[in-house]
Amino acid sequence: MKCHLCKEKSCYIGDPCKKTDSISLYDDPLDRKLLVVAAEIEALFYKEICRVDETLEFTRRMNFKKIGIAFCLGMRKEAKILGEIFSKEFEVHSVCCKVGSIKKDEFEMAKNPRIGEYSCNPIEQARILNNEGTEFNIVLGLCVGHDSLFYKYSKAPVTTIVTKDRKLGHNPVAALYCPYIRSDLGKELK
Repeated sequence: MKCHLCKEKSCYIGDPCKKTDSISLYDDPLDRKLLVVAAEIEALFYKEICRVDETLEFTRRMNFKKIGIAFCLGMRKEAKILGEIFSKEFEVHSVCCKVGSIKKDEFEMAKNPRIGEYSCNPIEQARILNNEGTEFNIVLGLCVGHDSLFYKYSKAPVTTIVTKDRKLGHNPVAALYCPYIRSDLGKELK
């Protein structure tokens, strides 16, 4: 499929170009509840609340009690604020990206003197939150690829509050909106 090239988007009005039986995909009660509550939040608060508020309301309506925050060390201030906000209503467990850090030499990783000798450990972040029994996890600024590993190994559903983009102030969609930035996208980097 190449939905990004479609001009009609008739699926928006219930006439999808590909007929499927997707209902059975939501046989798991948690999957169904995640879908239903997400739609409820969207319908009730469309364009009225920010993503942090959406996440709080979603977490309340899902009746989750234990929340995990997997954050980048570079966002420790933001993690503290987010943890304080969620701690008013939930049991919060947080884990920094460098927990159980791995010496980059162990995997022959590229190094840069500005960022240190130790790699982040997203699988360990997920393992720790899994062991804490978190019911819902929040990613706060993990690097590309590190976030992928965290999503893969988290047993609990995950949402993202901040997507890291050091160049664009953690606003990666700016690269798609701004023609000056967009014109440089996709060039092979060395």
